[in-house]
Amino acid sequence: MRRLSARLFAAVVAPDGDEDVVAAVGRAVEQVRGRPVRLHAVAFPPEIASGLWIDRASHDVIAYEENTDLDHQLVIIGHEVWHMFEGHCGSLTGHGPAASRAGEGQMPGALRTVVASICDADPAGPPSVEQTDTGLHVALRADDPDVVRHEEEAEFFGYRFATGMKEALAEARSLADPELLADRIRVSMVHRFRRP
Repeated sequence: MRRLSARLFAAVVAPDGDEDVVAAVGRAVEQVRGRPVRLHAVAFPPEIASGLWIDRASHDVIAYEENTDLDHQLVIIGHEVWHMFEGHCGSLTGHGPAASRAGEGQMPGALRTVVASICDADPAGPPSVEQTDTGLHVALRADDPDVVRHEEEAEFFGYRFATGMKEALAEARSLADPELLADRIRVSMVHRFRRP
């Protein structure tokens, strides 16, 4: 977890304002992942998850709840980033041939609708009916000990990621602020050249 966090924090380029933080995080995740990663803000129905990772053939999609504050969005994104880098598998989507699994009650209808809207809005388009390339991570069977462990790990990483990302961004902004930089230089020189 520490190594992944350190790589992500090192890759983030501090944006000018909070409204650009998610985009900056997306670019950092994409750089570390080594393939395109698209972040989508989505209004999730209240009865289902607030984030999910979709593994497409050519890229990854992380959907996160749009109706929450930035700190919570970073937790959700971090949670899904952990699943993505760990390769945790959940279920396939209700798109294409996987619809039969969803029809068996493994995926709530509201979630199928959200996934379909994300895939439809994705520049790669929805997967074909004949063959789906969409692998979806969502914890559908919480009674499975592996799923519970994966979710606990992801939740821990999500909180760690959000906290660390906010700290990394604050530090990067302070380094970029000439006034703060000048103050730090003055302070360091006072310590270095103390008079007797």
